[in-house]
Amino acid sequence: MGTRSDGIVPVRQLKLSDAVASQLETLIRSGHFGAEGRMPSERELAEQFGVGRSSMREAISKLQTLGIISKAHGIGTFAVDVSEKSQKSISLLSAGNVTALELFEIRYALEPLAAEISAERRTSKDVQELKSILKNATNPHLSAEEFVKLDFEFHNLITSSTKNRLFQQLYSQLAPHHAIYSEKVISLENRRERAHVGHIKILEAIEAQDSPLAKKEAFAHLRFAERDLVKEITKLGSKSSSKK
Repeated sequence: MGTRSDGIVPVRQLKLSDAVASQLETLIRSGHFGAEGRMPSERELAEQFGVGRSSMREAISKLQTLGIISKAHGIGTFAVDVSEKSQKSISLLSAGNVTALELFEIRYALEPLAAEISAERRTSKDVQELKSILKNATNPHLSAEEFVKLDFEFHNLITSSTKNRLFQQLYSQLAPHHAIYSEKVISLENRRERAHVGHIKILEAIEAQDSPLAKKEAFAHLRFAERDLVKEITKLGSKSSSKK
């Protein structure tokens, strides 16, 4: 996978099958399929979830790899007890009562545009407050919870600096899910450092009032966050598969 001239590395995004897998696992955990655990056919599940057969097939394959679903040839597909090793992987795909896929879709729509408009309308006070947040984020003794709080404050202030009240209302609805997701992933290897670098690049573009660059950096920030999530899920899946 090559690197583009603008320095952004194209990455595989979260798929619809990831969201389906997360919701399907929740049903399994709740005992939805009964004590025997027999599940409907792939076709029936696809119809129930309102997705294509290919997306459902990928979701089932993912859960099978993680040991959450077992397929017996000629007999059927069964839900099995969810082990601790698989819980972490599936947990990363949820952000409260929404999936990480849903969260990223809205963030892609909202945050790059907010950064673009912020670069046009931000005040000197806004820039100084953003700098103060990032300075506090460099504290080596900062807990993951404290870093996530500063992360929220950073993105919230960018949204506020658009001077668009609807942007602020939209982000206030998104924020709780963002916080749940961030608390799960911020401890992944180098995630905090990469997040901070992304924040710096966004702020530099906003301070320079370079709207196109601010939008580009906000988008890149999300792409790299999504890449880290996909990488971790893939790694956990590989570990689960190798232990069988």
